[in-house]
Order: sequence, then structure tokens, then C-alpha cells
Amino acid sequence: MTHEVIMPALGMAQETGLLLAWHKQPGDAVKIGDVLMEVETDKAAMEVEAQADGFVTELRAKEGEDVPVGAVIAIISASMDKAAGAPTEDAPATPAATTDKVGDTPQATPAAAKPAPQIPEKPKDTASPPEGRVQASPKAKRLAAEQGLDLTRLAKAGHPQPYRTADLEHLKSLQASQVDGGQFSAASQRIFARATVPAAAFDEFCNWLAGQGAVTADLVLATFAAGSFRSATGLQSLAVSVSAPRKPSRIFQDPDRCGLLDLSEDEDGQQADLIVYDLTASRLTEAELAATHAPTVTIGRSQADLTVSLSATRDQLDDTALIAMLDAFAGRLEEPLRQLL
Repeated sequence: MTHEVIMPALGMAQETGLLLAWHKQPGDAVKIGDVLMEVETDKAAMEVEAQADGFVTELRAKEGEDVPVGAVIAIISASMDKAAGAPTEDAPATPAATTDKVGDTPQATPAAAKPAPQIPEKPKDTASPPEGRVQASPKAKRLAAEQGLDLTRLAKAGHPQPYRTADLEHLKSLQASQVDGGQFSAASQRIFARATVPAAAFDEFCNWLAGQGAVTADLVLATFAAGSFRSATGLQSLAVSVSAPRKPSRIFQDPDRCGLLDLSEDEDGQQADLIVYDLTASRLTEAELAATHAPTVTIGRSQADLTVSLSATRDQLDDTALIAMLDAFAGRLEEPLRQLL
């Protein structure tokens, strides 16, 4: 009796799963509940348990392979004989000779049942050309796109594919410190500053505005950030993106030049010149995010204080402008009535 192990569906819209690792090999005994393999979907990496007792007879998928949901990827047999006759990675299954005690005459064991065809192992690409297809898990592709990371840089550097979420940290270091030819770029170096201000005045200001009309905290943050950034850089036209956990980002054009009650969201799809992350309604007090196309401000809440940080690359802001912008923004949060003067 055999049991077919299939690639499970661990998500509602999952079509494939990336087989990260086998925890059992052909010939190994398994019991219901034993960890059989580790699979990564577009959500997370999960351990998959065996659903039958017996012995692993066959592995039909390789580590690092994207497998369609529902495909048979392993066989568990109830009999040890079937498992012993299963092919392995190193050598095909062949009849073994044994010595029978009766007459001391060597006898061949019965031939094992013909195994199902094995999927040939595909060689891993270690340096795919930029124009070629980059192999990566769905989650790694999604996170790379959200964080503005270019997976082809890993291919250029010879990093083995397929790429997983853990490889993104290596990619971040590449993008932050390298340009074409692998030379260090001073312009791409990140700079960072942090400030802490009491939250009481800002909270009181937002509550008062909410009573005057449909003014939310993200509108206030967009306005304060734009005014501070403009005073530090001298930009004439300025688009500010405001994001918060579990909320879509919103882009406002020159919010500091509009009245708070008249401020509306930009619908032109313009790329933001400044990115603001509002973490005040989350458990996070601070987040140092990957470099993006624009300077990034994060605002978190820690007890009675607001923690404000600003990060940018040197080609986006110099030290003087970064310090001036953060100081002005922190001042507006600490004394919000100054914005109305």
C-alpha cells in the first residue's frame, strides 16, 4: 500500500510552492506528524508533516524547485521492501545479492517494483544574464518589487538561484554599495537621523482638526513633512506619499500649500519626492527601511513620545539638508499650531 504526497495549497490563491528542503530521504521511516519537507509560498515558509506511516520510497521533486499545487512529489510505502528498492540520488535501484544460510548458495532477492520516472534535476543558474528569467520564490519577487530591489544584481554577482527571502538582505547590501563594475558609490551611501518629541500636542491638534471636518493624521503628516522638506531643499514642486500598515499609500501634491480642510489626494500617479510611513497605530516604534527612490520619514509611537527618523542616500540629501528637514519636521510635531501661523 502506498501513499502519494502532493504539493499542498497553503494559500487561497497559491498556484505553486517552492520546495525549500526535504527532511526525509528514500529509505527513511516516517510516522504521521513527522516533518517531511519545508515549503515556501508567497506568504511564508512552512513545515509540512507526513500524513501516513511507512517508509519514503520516492522523491519526485528537487530542493529549490517550484512545484504546481496538487502535483505528486513523494511516495510513502507501508513496506520496508519497497523503500529499500527505491532509487536514490546517487545510484539507481538494482537487485541485491544475498546469501541464504540453507546450502550457502547466493540468491538474488526479488526485483523491486519498477519505480515511477524521476524528474531530472535541473542545473541551478549561478549567473543568469540580466535579460534572462530570474528564478525566485513568489514571496521574494513580491518583497523585491515592494522594496525597489533588482534581483538581476544577484545574478550578475553569481549568487545561486532560485532566490528566497533570505537572499534579499545580500541584495540590499549590493544595491546600497555597488554600481556597474562593482565599485563603491558614495552617492548611494545611506544617511540617517532620529528625533524624539512629546506626542501630546500633536494628538490634541489632530483631535481638534477631526472635529472641524474630514481631516486625518495622514493629511497632517503629509502637510508637515512637505513644509519641512521644502524649507530644507528649496524644491518648488513636491509630491508626498503617506503609508501606514494595512492601508494603501496616498500621494499628495504640494500639501503644505493647501489648507488642511481643502487637501485632496493626487490622482495623476506621480512618483513621490518624499515618502512618509506612519507607524503610530502599529506596534512598531521605529523602522529602518531599505533605500528607495526618495527620502523616507518614519513616525512611531513610544509611550508618550513620537519617534521620528529620516533616511536617504547622499544623492538625495546631503547631511545639512537631512538634519534641517528632520529638525523642522520634529518642531512641527512638537508645536503643530506653528503650521497655522
